[in-house]
Amino acid sequence: MSGIILPGKDNDKKSGGSGIELPKGFSRRRVEEEQASTPAPEEQPPIVETPLTPETPAATGGRQRGRGADLLFPPTGAQVQCPACGTPYTVPIFSIIDLGANPELGPALLGGQINVAVCPNCGTGGALNAPLMVHSPEHSFLGVYVPATGVDDVQRQKIIGDLTQALMRRLPTEARRGYMLQPKEYLDWNRFVEKLWEFQGVTPEMLRRQRDQMAALQSLMRLADDRSALQIALERHKSLIDRQLFALLERLMILTSTQGDQESATQLSTLRTYLLENTESGKEIKELQDRATAAVRNIKPGASRADVLAAMLDAWQGKDGREIASAIAISLAPMLDYQFLLTIAERLETEQDLETRAHLEALRNLVQDIQEQQRASAQNVAAQSQEVLQAVLESTDIDATLREYADYIDENFLGVLAASIEQAGRSKATAAARRLKTIYDKAVSILEEQMAPDVRLINQLLNAPDAAAQRKLLESNRDVLSKEFVSSLRELEKDFRDRGATDVADRLKSIRGQAALML
Repeated sequence: MSGIILPGKDNDKKSGGSGIELPKGFSRRRVEEEQASTPAPEEQPPIVETPLTPETPAATGGRQRGRGADLLFPPTGAQVQCPACGTPYTVPIFSIIDLGANPELGPALLGGQINVAVCPNCGTGGALNAPLMVHSPEHSFLGVYVPATGVDDVQRQKIIGDLTQALMRRLPTEARRGYMLQPKEYLDWNRFVEKLWEFQGVTPEMLRRQRDQMAALQSLMRLADDRSALQIALERHKSLIDRQLFALLERLMILTSTQGDQESATQLSTLRTYLLENTESGKEIKELQDRATAAVRNIKPGASRADVLAAMLDAWQGKDGREIASAIAISLAPMLDYQFLLTIAERLETEQDLETRAHLEALRNLVQDIQEQQRASAQNVAAQSQEVLQAVLESTDIDATLREYADYIDENFLGVLAASIEQAGRSKATAAARRLKTIYDKAVSILEEQMAPDVRLINQLLNAPDAAAQRKLLESNRDVLSKEFVSSLRELEKDFRDRGATDVADRLKSIRGQAALML
């Protein structure tokens, strides 16, 4: 059973246009997250730059999250109007990104998430034609993109000069270099991003192949229900079918599911099944997935960190070792903590075989990479939740704003709210605490609307103030009570106890006892 919301508790959540026709339900920005570059759409929202203040919060639903006050060059706010539905909203616009000071912006820049507008009402959007300077001191690179249209050469040179001066003013004297006096100019966004990708070891040819693969997926998904036409199209795109295409396909499946576009999600799922069964790459991936699943299942419940390390080491030494070991690591992510790294270190101290030592060191690097990804993900999620909460707090209509950001209301958002309520209480800010509690209750109600009746009841029971309130809830929901419901409570209790959440497990045990008596 999933969907149990425990804000403020330890849930062990250690935790993402190229001329392509967008399938139903896609916004341009969401597809471009999966592409290597983000050219401007044909019709762009009009931009009016304003300071990004609390009075003009970014209304992107947290899509450009994680941009806090620690940025060397914070974004300004840009008022845009959706060309599709006319909704006005504000988006953050970056003019300068210094990857030396803020390397965390690199993935967002390469992923097409910078200077992008997405309508909070209808989802329409795309890249904004805004000048952008990027500084990468690691590669002695200073480049600036200025759109080819809308400005003449004199204006373009003035923009570049102003941005260069702004950068130099913020850098300490010892950090200034000669290459900064002549920034590389780019009129085409694709070429600008290709240059940035080169620093990551990705060539323009690799980027073009990825764009071709995305276009192929768009074509194939429309034929998912027509096997004969799909087979013909598949033959045409045969050279593009590889593991990278499957990775793109899986990310598209996640995107369509999170958008609620069930039709596209079903088409993509059908396409994936067909490709797994009817292409060489698909058969290889299916065989790899089966072996990864078997490796995870072979690890018994309650296994120690040493047991998990032994399983990962055994997998690493076999065929497709890194992929299998990664699957084990991701499945057992809560165990990949500091103690797990100590377990690897202890094994390294006693291991004499050079090849095994090399595998252990590679596993250590893998675990550290996963830990870093978890930390970055947690920081991004926290920043996104804080941005959403800020937008709700500044709204004159809490209910409407919460529903506008419904996709971003989850246990992480409730956790931020719970922490804010606690902080307000400690500060004796009674009115603020009361308002935050109102927002909390309304957010929980929105979440519960999406839950199955049994999950909804469990959440209500866990949040009940005392045993009497729990009994009242159980009595008023007798139609939900069943042996299966009690069994679900037992499984949840075991799950939380295994993760060290003893308080929650004890509450579930008490609730289970009361529910069993009412059957």
